[in-house]
Amino acid sequence: MMNRVKTIAFHLLTVLFVLCSSFAAATPAQSLESAPPLPAGMTGSNANDPRFKLSPGWYDAGEAAMGIKHLQLLKKPDAFQLGSDDPDSPNVQKTLGLLGVGDSSKMPKPFQLVFAQLAFANSDFAFQGNHLFQGNFYGINIYDISSPAQTKLLTSIVCPGGQGDVSVYKNLLFMSVEMPNGRLDCSAQGFPPQPPPVEGQEFKPDAQKDRFRGVRIFDITDISNPKQVSAVQTCRGSHTHTLVVDPKDKNNVFIYVSGTSFVRPNEELAGCSGETPDKNPNTALFRIDVIKVPLATPQNAKVVSSPRVFMDSRTGVINGLNNGGTHDNNGLTRPSDTDQCHDITV
Repeated sequence: MMNRVKTIAFHLLTVLFVLCSSFAAATPAQSLESAPPLPAGMTGSNANDPRFKLSPGWYDAGEAAMGIKHLQLLKKPDAFQLGSDDPDSPNVQKTLGLLGVGDSSKMPKPFQLVFAQLAFANSDFAFQGNHLFQGNFYGINIYDISSPAQTKLLTSIVCPGGQGDVSVYKNLLFMSVEMPNGRLDCSAQGFPPQPPPVEGQEFKPDAQKDRFRGVRIFDITDISNPKQVSAVQTCRGSHTHTLVVDPKDKNNVFIYVSGTSFVRPNEELAGCSGETPDKNPNTALFRIDVIKVPLATPQNAKVVSSPRVFMDSRTGVINGLNNGGTHDNNGLTRPSDTDQCHDITV
C-alpha cells in the first residue's frame, strides 16, 4: 500500500480500487475447488445458525444476538450525513472538493460516493459518567445515556477534520484531527481543491495559515455549549491519541499523539520535515508527539517532546524497526519503513 498517503481515506480508496481490479480480472471460467477438510473439533457452517438467514439493511438489517440486547438505534444528526446515496448527487462532488480532491474524473462513481461518505463517518467513543462522546470525521456528538434505552442527543459540535478520535478528562474533551480540510476555527468550508499530483509524487497540499492538524481541546464545563480552548498543531496531525495521567503530577495531563498522514510543509508549520533520517535527523517521521495540558490553563497546552519510539537504543539508528531484510529469497522485495504509530497503549 502507498506509504504516507494523504489520509486514511486514501488507504480505504486504494484498497477498494485494488479489490475492484482483482474482481474485474477474475474470469467466469475459473473452477471452484473443494474446501479442505476441517481440523478435528470444528463443525463448519450450520444452516440452522440464526445468523444464516439474516437480511441485509442500512437501518433495518436483520439481527441475531446472544448475551447482549439491542436497546435503541439512533441515526446520526442531519449535519453529520452526506445527504444522498446517489453517486451523481452534487453533495458528493462538493464534499470531495472540501477534502482536497480537485479532479475526481478518474475515480469510479461508486468510490466517489464511498470517499465522500467517509467525511461523515463515526470513528470513536469516549465515556464519562452518564455521557457518551461520539467522535466523527465531521465533529463530535454528545449523548445522555443515563437511561440507555432512551438515549438522547445533547450536543453536536460541527468541526470537520477527521479522524475525530476522542478522549475526555474532567472538564476537558480532546479530539484528533488529521485530514487537510481541518480549520483552526472548526468551520466547514475547507480549502480550495488542488489538481492531482504528478504520477509518482506524494500528495502535499499548499500551505494554509488557517489549516489545523493536531489535537483540539474543548472545555465541556457546560456540556450543552462546549468551547474550543486550544488547538495544538503537529507535523503529521493526529490520527489517534492516548490520554496519560501522571500519578505524581496532579496539575497536568499528557496526550500521546499518533500521526499517520503526510508531513505538512515547513511553510505551514515551522520545523516540520518529511525527509528521511539520513537527510534530516530532525525529520517528523519515526516519532510520536507528547502534548502537555495544564488542567487550570488548557489554553497553554503545547508539544513538550517528540520521542523517537522506533530508535534502536544500542545503535542510535532512528529507523530501528527495519533490519534490512527482504520478503523473498531473491532479496528483491524490501519491506516499507515503519515510521508511524496507529495506536498507543500506556
